[in-house]
Amino acid sequence: MPIRQGFNSHFLFSSISLTPNPQIPKSLDLQNKKAKKIQIYRKEKMDALDSVFDPLRDFAKDSVRLVKRCHKPDRKEFTKVATRTAIGFVVMGFVGFFVKLIFIPINNIIVGAT
Repeated sequence: MPIRQGFNSHFLFSSISLTPNPQIPKSLDLQNKKAKKIQIYRKEKMDALDSVFDPLRDFAKDSVRLVKRCHKPDRKEFTKVATRTAIGFVVMGFVGFFVKLIFIPINNIIVGAT
């Protein structure tokens, strides 16, 4: 709010004394100490919360950045990815089948020998 011309700004602060009072009651001093302890406790508590939420906040920012940068695949790219994934499933299935096919007789030989 701008001060009007001719307005005496000293009028606003004439009732406020800026000189320090050397005689502070003990009750106020104790209240100030308690308030400082509470402030320190709150700051430590907030630091602990920040140490938990900062990585989450960073992860969220990185995720949003990734989603904005990604694009939807076209038909050609989608078919490439789908066929390669299907080939991978088939290959892993055959590997699992042959491993099981080889180890069943070996397991029977080991168990039958006892």
